[in-house]
Amino acid sequence: MNNLLSNNYDSKPYYKIIINIFACATIEKYKQEIIKINETWGKKAEENGIKILFFLGMEPTEFTDTSKYIHLEHVSNDYQSASHKQNLGLKYIYENYNADFIYTCGTDTYIHIDNLLSYVNQFDINKKLYIGGHGDSRQIGNKKIYFHSGGSGFILSYKVLEILYLHLHIIQSEWKNICINNNVSYLCTACDVLIGYYVTKINNIEIIKDSKFYGCNYKGYANNNTFLCCGNKVNPQELIACHHMSLHDFDEYTLLINKYK
Repeated sequence: MNNLLSNNYDSKPYYKIIINIFACATIEKYKQEIIKINETWGKKAEENGIKILFFLGMEPTEFTDTSKYIHLEHVSNDYQSASHKQNLGLKYIYENYNADFIYTCGTDTYIHIDNLLSYVNQFDINKKLYIGGHGDSRQIGNKKIYFHSGGSGFILSYKVLEILYLHLHIIQSEWKNICINNNVSYLCTACDVLIGYYVTKINNIEIIKDSKFYGCNYKGYANNNTFLCCGNKVNPQELIACHHMSLHDFDEYTLLINKYK
């Protein structure tokens, strides 16, 4: 293996799954989402040996545990920062940990941990896998690029992260130029489209599309329950992840999961 890719593999802590969360702790709404994750599915994840990492802007916050909260140098807490936090989070994970799978999402996403753990067991960790759902496509130049919804999040196998790592230090500036040169500058901040673009360039990549990843909440609604998205197509017992979750949704769905159990 290339020395840059091997990166002293055996010396880094290993987790089956690491969750890469792009977050903001300087705005109250988003800070409360971090706290709510820790109270609900995040607690469940850690009890099951899953490593959770929150990637924050450079401003100091009350979250000082550096084993869990990573304040990124030169990264702000604005709308554009989600891409930087996502990409630098992946870079940080590769440099500091080993994992079979890396799950990336935001703070208004809810992951059903029991279902996730059962789900990933079916996959060969030696394959190049890009897993998610509720996706879409965008035309970039002469190519139509598929991407998994960044709302419900996506999973990369470590083999994919190894390859992406070579680009992660400059990926945001590269992506910006790609978007501008192809007259799709509105996609510069689309961190999920960015990943889809780079991943689909990888040889022998396997794109796994699964209907259990939802870009809406566990009731099938989006935008603070004002827009009916998937509606009753959502099966709360079987979903792996959902999005557009309010703080009340977090608590309500946690109670529902415990009731099912």
